[in-house]
Amino acid sequence: MDKMMIFAILEDAESESVMRAMHDAGHPLTLIDSTGGLLRRGNSTLIAGVDATDVDDVIQLINQECSSSVNPFKKRATIMVFAVEHFEQIS
Repeated sequence: MDKMMIFAILEDAESESVMRAMHDAGHPLTLIDSTGGLLRRGNSTLIAGVDATDVDDVIQLINQECSSSVNPFKKRATIMVFAVEHFEQIS
C-alpha cells in the first residue's frame, strides 16, 4: 500500500483538537512547534504518515477541527501531502 506524508501547519490554538481527533481516528502523528509568517506567531506543524487511501479523510478531519476565521486573509491551515518513496520502522 502506498504511503503518504502529510504536513499540516496550524495555529497553536488549533493543534490540540486536531491532534485529539487524529489520534481518535487512529492516525499516528508528530507535533513540532514552529514559527512563521510576518508576525512570527506560534504555529504547530503536524506530521503524519498515512496510507494513500486515508489522505482525504485526514484532510477532512483537519478542516472540521480548525475554527472558522473572521479574517478572510487568515489561513486556517496549510496542508502539504508528499508521496513517500521508502517507509521503514526499526524496532
